[in-house]
Amino acid sequence: MNKLTKPLFIFLIFILIGLSIRYFFGEESKIWEFWGVLDTSSAVALAILAFLAYKNMIKEEDTIPIFFNIDGKEIDTNLSLLRKNCTRGEIVGVLGMMQKDTKKRFSFSTKELPVFLKHIQDIQKGKEDKVIINMTKEEFEQFEVMENK
Repeated sequence: MNKLTKPLFIFLIFILIGLSIRYFFGEESKIWEFWGVLDTSSAVALAILAFLAYKNMIKEEDTIPIFFNIDGKEIDTNLSLLRKNCTRGEIVGVLGMMQKDTKKRFSFSTKELPVFLKHIQDIQKGKEDKVIINMTKEEFEQFEVMENK
């Protein structure tokens, strides 16, 4: 059973259970009354879950600006990504497009890489709202930062 048919199968089973209760016990039985309460509470729970999923979907559309942190000073690159696209590969790709010399490749130090990966995870979880890339002045010289228009 795959991911699509399993929920459908469970849904059909619950429909059959509800119809069986209605047919065999009638609308005046306590079990039918309980089934109605269970139905209503399930609908409320599903509505809450749908709302939370919607909030998460909207959060993924947030625009996340990219900043360079050079010796404690933040420099805005005037570039941004959607939160859902804020991955290591996308950020490294943007950095590659900003480099003056396309033959060089910016790389994170062994010490900085775990911090950067944790930072990306925090952005994806919604705990952070901007990408901050730490680097030295020498590393910054290889990038061309666009002016804000």
